[in-house]
Amino acid sequence: MRRFACSIFVVFAFVIASPGVGLGQQDTAGLLASAYQKTQTAKTVTDYTAVIDLCQQAEGTNLTPAQTTYVRQLASWAYNRRGEAYVDQAATALESGNKSQAAGLDAKALDNFEKAVANDETRWKAIHNRGVSYALAGKYDKSIADFSRVIELRPDYPNGWFNRAEIRYELGHFEQAISDYTKTLDLNPNDFGAFTSRGHTYFRLRKFTEALADYTTAIELDESNAEAYTNRGDAHQKLEQWKEAASDFRRAVELDPELPRAYASAAWLMATCPDKQFRNADLGLQAAKRAIELGGAESFELLDTLAAAEANSNRFDDAIATVSKAIKLAPADASGPLAERLELYSSERPYRQQYAQTAQLETSEQR
Repeated sequence: MRRFACSIFVVFAFVIASPGVGLGQQDTAGLLASAYQKTQTAKTVTDYTAVIDLCQQAEGTNLTPAQTTYVRQLASWAYNRRGEAYVDQAATALESGNKSQAAGLDAKALDNFEKAVANDETRWKAIHNRGVSYALAGKYDKSIADFSRVIELRPDYPNGWFNRAEIRYELGHFEQAISDYTKTLDLNPNDFGAFTSRGHTYFRLRKFTEALADYTTAIELDESNAEAYTNRGDAHQKLEQWKEAASDFRRAVELDPELPRAYASAAWLMATCPDKQFRNADLGLQAAKRAIELGGAESFELLDTLAAAEANSNRFDDAIATVSKAIKLAPADASGPLAERLELYSSERPYRQQYAQTAQLETSEQR
């Protein structure tokens, strides 16, 4: 998940006590004035906490209805901003490798966003930020509800649509996700992330032509992005456009020599392509090993690719051992294809991609 909504406090007018107002009202006005002044320079957790403390003190005085509304709106703003500050701290902790500290800070951020919304149910930025926090916590139903509420309050805010699409994608609601990504792009036609994510969604639906179009647009928006070329290469491969796939994988490696997925996709093509002119046993094995070096040996997908490259090099004992490791690491829904490849390698046969247009290609060689 991404795209928190940065807040800018909208100043609401409040009435400073005038002559004739009682002492309690003068104290209240002073608290509100002090709280407002602090919002003008507040940047840290401590600053936002000071605003919240003043609001809580004001709530203990004899507030007018207008002042009550103002205090709650001011507190909502401060809670939201403090939550965003905790998010920034969590990101820093995560970058430093301190996952437990990051988790604690994320929990504090969520608590603050919840308090922000409790104080002002129309503060759409706090609702949006809470939705992101819910998503990070795996509370997808609550996350979708928050993003839907943001869309009601601010239908012109593209991140509300984008983040709801991201959750729908995670839940496998692909058609709904496409609708939300499309709305995001209506609002922001140059959104690289939305084109990429919609491309992924089309890919999952096996609408590879549509995925290819979105990945191509993403490349046009950022020609230096290696992931984008790898995405498009994968779509080309699914469409059996082998030459174009190979070209994209080469470009991805040129742009980012440390990207494991680029090597893995190239290795898969060179190991499993039905058209022998695009297979290369030596280079395919080298690329698969490089992917493992960069991505780690705990990825069942990278191990699956290495096994295919080993089998393509007639190293069937190695392929059997490697794919067996992949099976142990893979989720249940991925075990079937891996088991089928294990059976192939046990019979000393390499794996070949077989799509509708090439199911009969090189049948004799595959066996």
